[in-house]
This record gives sequence, C-alpha cells and structure tokens, in this order.
Amino acid sequence: MRQSTISVVFTFYLCFLGINVVDSLAAGKKGKKASVVGKGFGPKQPSLQEIVDKFPNRIPANAEECDCPCSSGKKYADCCSIFHRKEKLPGSPMDVLRSRYTAFAWRMPLYVIDTTHPVCNDFRKDKVSWLKDLNRDGMFDSYDFISLEPGPQELSEENSKEGFIEFKAHLRANSNLGGHVQGQEIVVREKSRFLCSGDPPSWLYAGGIVTSDVKGLEDVVLNN
Repeated sequence: MRQSTISVVFTFYLCFLGINVVDSLAAGKKGKKASVVGKGFGPKQPSLQEIVDKFPNRIPANAEECDCPCSSGKKYADCCSIFHRKEKLPGSPMDVLRSRYTAFAWRMPLYVIDTTHPVCNDFRKDKVSWLKDLNRDGMFDSYDFISLEPGPQELSEENSKEGFIEFKAHLRANSNLGGHVQGQEIVVREKSRFLCSGDPPSWLYAGGIVTSDVKGLEDVVLNN
C-alpha cells in the first residue's frame, strides 16, 4: 500500500563533531596556539524508534486480542503482530501487503518505512525526515480503515523474486475533507509490486498503480 495515496485521492540528520578551529592562520602569525571551541559530539540524537514513540498511534490497548485489521480472519497476535514485532520477516508479497495495511490502520509509520524497497518512489535516505512527513500527512488520519480485499499474489514468470497483488482498501471518511463527507465510504484500488531482497531475504513493497472508485476517477491512474 502506497504512503502517498491519501494526498492524491483526496501522502538523521547525523550530528557531526562540533569542534571549531578559530582562525588558526591568524593565531600562528601572533605566535599563539589555535583556539579550539566545542565540547565533543554534543547531545545524543534520538533513534527512529524514540522519535516514533512520541507520535500518536491507533493501536488498541488490547491489540493482541483484537481481530487483525488486515481482514485475514485471525487475531492480531497470530497475524501481523509477528512482523511488527520483528519476530519474523515477511515471507511473501501477501505478508507485506497485510502487515502494511495494518500498519497504516493502526498508525505505525516506522514499519511502513522498514518494508519499503529502495526502488520505490516513496523511498528516502533521510529516514528522520521521511518519518516526520509520514506522521504529518501520510497516515490517512482523516479515514477509518474498514477492510482489505486482496486478490491472489502472482510471481513474475521472469523473476521469482518479483511479485504482484491487486487489492481493494475500503476506507470511511471520519471528517469532511477533500470532497468526502463524514461517514462516506471509498474504495482505493492498487496493483502493488513487491521485491524480495536482502540477507536474510525479505519481501518489500516496491510501488504500485493506484486508482479509486471516486466518480470520474475510476480509470485514472492517481499516482503518476
């Protein structure tokens, strides 16, 4: 599922050593040693997890006992939770699709980043900025996630490490926004591409073609 769909249809810095050498040439002319200003590396920068821990989320207090949002018919503890807790890597395109849908539904932006392949247009090297942008406007906050309808996963005939799934995501507007009134249901359709890479190998989201059932946009590719 593509992170920028919401904006279309209705989307560390590292701290370097802070030492200043003050006008060493001028100091040398005066027979003085160059002055060094600064106190080491500075404050420790927060990890991505520490950053995301400050973001709001939609994870229920009893999440493990809840039905998984991905419409698998399983409890979350027996479904997407194992991927979100990193107990297991996605072993198929379907694993990626379902676990990313749940990550969007329950607002887990770091998992969305972790399961995005570098070839995807959404991918960014600056993960801090990416994480903050997702938190600001990429987590579908104006919609409730109703259900996921995945089609069969298909592996490429030319490349067994490339797969595709067509799916429908049913959403419901929880506010009046972008031509949608509160309570209105919409369907987002996407043909997603997935690639398997890494050591150990894991399937990742590599992009997709997004359409919608919005009147007048049914046959329009929304993420060109």
